[in-house]
Amino acid sequence: MRILLTGATGFIGRRLTSLLDERGHQIFCLLRPGTRCAAYATPIPCDLACCGSIKSLPAIDTIIHLAQSHQHRNFPLAAEDIFSVNTQATAHLLDQARQGGVQRFIFASTSSVYSASNSPCQEDAVLRPDDFYAVTKLAAETLLRPYERYFRICTLRLFTPYGPGQRARLIPVLVERVREGRPVTLDGDEGGLRLSVTYIDDAASAFRSAAEEGWHGTYNVAAPEPTCLREIANTIGRHVGVIPKFERTGRPEPPPLIADLNRFALVGDSSKFCSLDEGIGRMLKQEA
Repeated sequence: MRILLTGATGFIGRRLTSLLDERGHQIFCLLRPGTRCAAYATPIPCDLACCGSIKSLPAIDTIIHLAQSHQHRNFPLAAEDIFSVNTQATAHLLDQARQGGVQRFIFASTSSVYSASNSPCQEDAVLRPDDFYAVTKLAAETLLRPYERYFRICTLRLFTPYGPGQRARLIPVLVERVREGRPVTLDGDEGGLRLSVTYIDDAASAFRSAAEEGWHGTYNVAAPEPTCLREIANTIGRHVGVIPKFERTGRPEPPPLIADLNRFALVGDSSKFCSLDEGIGRMLKQEA
C-alpha cells in the first residue's frame, strides 16, 4: 500500500512509520522543509501552517493525518497556528485527497473533544469542548463528513497516549515527580483524576489496522482498564523502586475521562493492548 503520513516525526508518527515499514508499505511523509524522516520513507516538503504549500500529492492509496500544531498549548498567542495546522490544513489535505483519488483517509483526533461526564465517553455523544485545541480538532472531524462520498474515512480518538520518547505530558511528568521525590497532587478524596490511557505501540497498531483493514467511522482508542493518577504513580514507583509521595489539593475530583470501547470492539481487540503495568515497564526499560 502507498501511504502518505503527516506528523511522521511526532510521538506516534515515528512509531507508526516504523510499523508500516515492517509491514512492507511504501511511505511518503509530509514534512516541514529542513526536517528529516526515516531513510526508507520518501519526504515531501510541506509546511501545514501555510495551507497554500499543499500543491499536489503523489499517487497514494491512503492518508494517515497525525499532524497537529506544535503550539497547541499556547492559546491564545498561537491561536492562528493551532487553527491553521489542526483545521485549515485538514480541509486542504482532504480536497487534495479527493483530487488524487485517495481511497482511505485516517484522522488522528483526541479524547479532549469530549465534555466532562461521569459516564464513559461514547463516540456519538454531543460534543461541546471549550478548549481551543479540542475545538479545532472537532472542527476538523466535522470537515471529514462531506468527503465520505469520495473515500473511506476513519477517525481515531486517542485517550492519553504514552510511551518512550514522550516529553512534557501527563505520564512522563509523573515519572519525573516520582523519581525526584516530589509529591503527586491529587484532587478529591480518592485516587485523583480517573482516565483511560493508551500505550504508544497500541495506538500505532490501531492506525495501521485502520489503513490495512479499511476501517470506517469514529472509534475511541484506549486500553480496556481505566486507571487514576494514584495508580499511575504507584505503578511508576514499583518500577523505579521509589515510594511515591502524594499531596491533596483540596479541590473536588474532576469528572473522569474514560473511553467507551464497545464500538472499537467491532473492529479491534483492546484486550490485547498493554496493561498499565506492562506499558510503564516497557517505557522505562526503553528509556533507561
